Amino acid sequence: MSRLYKFFHIAGVVFLILVALMVLLGALRRNIYNAKLGINLLLIGEGGMGIVSIRQNSGVVSLMRLPNNLSIPIGANGGEYQMEAIYKIGLPLPDPSNVARTSIGQALGVVVAGVVKSNVEFSLTGLREGLLSFSAKTNLSLIDRYLLLKDVNELLGKTMSLSVSLPKNVMDIIEEPDGKTIYRLNAAVFVWSRNQWVVDGVLSETAEVTVVNATGKGGRARQGARQIESAGTRVIDVLTAKKEEKESCLIWGDTKVHPKTAEFLINSFFCKPAQKKNLLKDYIDRDTKSDLVIVLGRGD
Repeated sequence: MSRLYKFFHIAGVVFLILVALMVLLGALRRNIYNAKLGINLLLIGEGGMGIVSIRQNSGVVSLMRLPNNLSIPIGANGGEYQMEAIYKIGLPLPDPSNVARTSIGQALGVVVAGVVKSNVEFSLTGLREGLLSFSAKTNLSLIDRYLLLKDVNELLGKTMSLSVSLPKNVMDIIEEPDGKTIYRLNAAVFVWSRNQWVVDGVLSETAEVTVVNATGKGGRARQGARQIESAGTRVIDVLTAKKEEKESCLIWGDTKVHPKTAEFLINSFFCKPAQKKNLLKDYIDRDTKSDLVIVLGRGD
């Protein structure tokens, strides 16, 4: 009996240590939420999925549920998946929630910095439940979750909640051989997104940005430029780097002059301030007149 008790005692201690380590790792994860700038989140629930845009400063929350039969390219290979399949079945890819977050943001031309996947309804209340759930799949740190939960609780009582839908003119209707109708986004979605997801603090700084593609994959700089412009920043140049970069993103420029824009880019693309060893001329051949330059990398 004493041996059995000792065994369970040791097992309990090991379990508590593992829980403590998980909590510590969650707390140390990089924070991406800033209440002054707000955040766009992908909420994947059990009955639907879409974008929740939180602007704490203005007291406005926008919820845009994505149509079940909307089909978009997902992941590096660009295989198309419908939204209904993503929230009901999931993606057969590593880190599926983050892959969905990145791919949907690129397809819409908007920065989607966070993702929460949980067995909740697609609503602001559902987001609150997801933030409280230990089983939720998310890229948010514990600090992010706490701050978002606090703000969501405040907004639930006094906010103006807007329901947003994708306009019909940004989607093409495709009839499949089996008679099923699916939607695919067209280029008009990028024009629509530029007016839909503006961040007031970023817009007010009127920063000009150059985006450099160092991922080794064609078109990534243009995708990033569209996402950045949706927040109110002007992208004046899109370039391809001479070499690839293993980091997710590097940023050059005087971030103190445009602090909100810089923080938005850092939080959105997980940028790191460039060190002296990271010379901009190693990536591009010509000078740029923009206020900030970001080099998008592979994110190894």
